[in-house]
This record gives sequence, C-alpha cells and structure tokens, in this order.
Amino acid sequence: MSTLDVKTIKQALKDAGVEIYRSRPDEVQIAERIRLHIMDSGVRVVLAEGSPRVRFTARSQRSDFPNADGDALFARVRERVGAPAQERGYTEHGAQVHEVKDPVDEAKTLDVWHEVVYEKAAEDVGALVDEVRWAVELEKYVAD
Repeated sequence: MSTLDVKTIKQALKDAGVEIYRSRPDEVQIAERIRLHIMDSGVRVVLAEGSPRVRFTARSQRSDFPNADGDALFARVRERVGAPAQERGYTEHGAQVHEVKDPVDEAKTLDVWHEVVYEKAAEDVGALVDEVRWAVELEKYVAD
C-alpha cells in the first residue's frame, strides 16, 4: 500500500463510481450529496502513517437534544455510529465540539455539534473502495 498516492486512489475511486469532492496532497475528500445541488464531505481517504486510512465524522446536534449535556451527545454518536463502525474495525480518532455560527452575525451560535471521528487502515485498493462505500452509506447524523 505504501506505493499508493492521491492520484492512484482518486482514479480507483472514480473507476468504482465514487464521486470526489476535492483532494489535497495527503487526502481525498469524498462527495456526499445532501441534495442534488448541495454536497458535503464527511468521508475522506487520508495518506498518513504508512497506509491509506478511511476516516469519517459522525455527529449529534444540540438543537435535536436541547436538554442533553455534551457527554450525552457524544454518547449518542458512539452508541449509534461508533458501535457498528468498531464492529467493522474502525477506531475512534478524536472527538470535538463545533459551534455553528450565524454567517451574518458571528456573535450568534446557531447550533453546537458534537462530532466523533473514526478511521480504519485499508489493506489494498479493493478494501479502500469497499470502506469508502460503506462510510458514505452510513447514517452519520444522529437524531431521533
């Protein structure tokens, strides 16, 4: 796997019908269509630590659970998304709180997201494509 570069990974993903959002020298961001004209990119292939890794971000939002504290919001993500991801071999890479600001008034916070990042090393190109497809199909937004 150490011979894989971003160009090779992008071509393999394109050949498999996976849409690319953007790429950087050490990362390929996968497009996830929210609606026909709106894209997001919570799934990535990262070239780090010797082998490509599939990494994705899952979240819960304070607006969906206004009475829950931060620990409870992280726990929801870990239970609903983390459990099936770990069964598949993913590990938790990190967790963070992200404040979504009003684009018109930065002093206003519209929502608070509690995000958990998971990742898994891919052993070969076929495994990489399979994991990207799985991560794209996974419901990564936790709500009731």
